Amino acid sequence: MTTDTLPPTLPPPAAPGNGPRTVPDTVARRIAMRGAKTTDLVVRTLAVLFLGVPIVCVVVLSFSNAEVLQFPPQEWGLRQYRSFFGSDTWIDAMTLSFKLATVSAALSLLIGIPAVFALYRSRLRLKGLFQAMGLSPLVIPGVAYAVALYTLFVQFRLTSSLAALVVTYAVHGLPFVLLIVGSAMARLPAEIELVAMTLGASRVRAMTGITLRLLLPAIGAAYIFAFISSFDEAVLINFLGGPGTVTLPKAIFDNVKTGLDPNITAIATLLMLGTGVVGALAFMLRRKT
Repeated sequence: MTTDTLPPTLPPPAAPGNGPRTVPDTVARRIAMRGAKTTDLVVRTLAVLFLGVPIVCVVVLSFSNAEVLQFPPQEWGLRQYRSFFGSDTWIDAMTLSFKLATVSAALSLLIGIPAVFALYRSRLRLKGLFQAMGLSPLVIPGVAYAVALYTLFVQFRLTSSLAALVVTYAVHGLPFVLLIVGSAMARLPAEIELVAMTLGASRVRAMTGITLRLLLPAIGAAYIFAFISSFDEAVLINFLGGPGTVTLPKAIFDNVKTGLDPNITAIATLLMLGTGVVGALAFMLRRKT
């Protein structure tokens, strides 16, 4: 038999999964994709409701004129806000929180910025260990950290000391400086400093005049986050503050333990508003880095 008379060779069988999809397979994939999208939408909606409904309730209750918490309010007004701003106890607590947060956030920058330069612009050994130590306040549980500091404060008689609280809050806000300023520093090439040094600038002038100026938006964002973390801190102050040192979070905590003052709704609304505005400012500064 010649080659011209041989029967045609059959094509090899298609591998499973490589052939054209059948209609049932396509429909099943579309149904699965629609089910996944629907599930994602439901989960997102539930998360928004879970987080948003309590916020809305607190804001609504802050505009009640009643002397007790009652939802929905029977009488609308600004009684809670007038009572808050007219109370020396609440204003003193808020003022102390503002002072501690302002000073401690500045101290966090004074410690954190040189640490960032040492971690990213030097040949320091064990950089990973030092960075882990700087970030440890974010990892260690707050209660365990507070108990350890309380033991130390009692031994050195530092309880109710504002200076010790400032240092504690500064250490608590240091991880934000290391993370935010450090991430911005990592994106800056070291060659810009070398170019300035080849043109006659000293190393210190190259760092402060070029690198530090480029880091200013990140430094501002780090200060805001350190400020917020110190202002809203409620665990450390309950262990280390003592009876005469009452910040706003501690005053809220003590008030909830002894009774529920409706003024808390106004305070919570103002804190959420202030935190949102400051957080948005920090986000805008962060985008400039």
